[in-house]
Amino acid sequence: MTSMRDQRGAVLPLAMLSLLVLSAVLLGLSRLSGQDPLIASNHVMMVQAQALAEAGLERALWALSTPESAGGIPWAATAGPPYDGSAFIGVATELGVALGGFRLAVSGDGDRQREVTATGLVPGDVGPLGRARQDITATLIRLRFPAPPAGLAVRGDLTIGDGVTVDARGDGGCGDRAGTWSAGVTTLGAGAQIHGRSGDEAIPNEPTDIRQQQTAGAFDDLAFSAAELQALKAVARVRGTYYQGAVNFDASRPIPDGVIFVDTVGGQPITDTTPDADLAAVSIGDGATEPGAPFRGWIIVNGSLSVAGNVTLQGLTYAADRLRQTDAARLVGAAMAGHVRSTIPSLVDARPSGGAALVLDCEAGRTGGGRIPQRWMVKPGSYREVAG
Repeated sequence: MTSMRDQRGAVLPLAMLSLLVLSAVLLGLSRLSGQDPLIASNHVMMVQAQALAEAGLERALWALSTPESAGGIPWAATAGPPYDGSAFIGVATELGVALGGFRLAVSGDGDRQREVTATGLVPGDVGPLGRARQDITATLIRLRFPAPPAGLAVRGDLTIGDGVTVDARGDGGCGDRAGTWSAGVTTLGAGAQIHGRSGDEAIPNEPTDIRQQQTAGAFDDLAFSAAELQALKAVARVRGTYYQGAVNFDASRPIPDGVIFVDTVGGQPITDTTPDADLAAVSIGDGATEPGAPFRGWIIVNGSLSVAGNVTLQGLTYAADRLRQTDAARLVGAAMAGHVRSTIPSLVDARPSGGAALVLDCEAGRTGGGRIPQRWMVKPGSYREVAG
């Protein structure tokens, strides 16, 4: 009976079990702590691969923006090495320490849009199974200035009011241009003066100054394509300058500089079946700009545009339908009206105190007074990251 009551050593199995559990936990923790440096290293390598892929994207933007340079991409041809994905472009620090590199594939041709895939690789193009890879795909675009054949180009009839002046003599940046160009008839009011850059510049209203009854197809060849309008719309969305339907810019709603895109009511491209009521209707009046300061940029309207009051627009004014310019409004740059619906003539009946109602200035039109980027850019919404 005494031996059965003796409990010495009864705790030993529990102690051994506890030691076994603690040993398993410690072993697991040691394994996890041993993996931390590897996880951290992999994370660093992925970040480096991401940075190298972005460097490849920047290299593509530079090469397209400088086609005349030794490492540029000519717009008239498809991209060759190293921009066809065939070459690994290494990247190192200033001290010569290799960081990795990237491969770059630029597809397409022309000076409007290209597709690019940039692949960042760390530690290199070939190597251990643990190397990191990051792919970036994007669409690159370049905003095109349509370079119209005159200060004002209209795909329909055009009326110039009494005493109104349109002047295209001062800027030869686009070559010899007429004052006005119309696919229909141009009607001049009493005392109106249209000056082009060819012929006798001192004498207004010559056939070289007023080009009328031209082919509508010539206008269509210069107008923005559907893809270009979508790109401009995307740029405006990103910058917060995208609008729809009927929009009034005045003292209560000043017009911001840059790319202004006013879309149809439904936000859809204009087609042959788009109702007239769906077209945008934009008016720009007194107070839309700071006193004495012009609007600088591009105004793209998927419908009609009316500019009145004492305002100056510097850049490109582009209406898919009818353009109406009255009062003291002044346009500096270039203007186009597509007349997709309206058979009423576009109208220039403005007499600003500064002189001509419309002045052709190719540089202002092309750059929007310095507010439109001339380099290639990533099309908004096209940037994609794909981990390798």
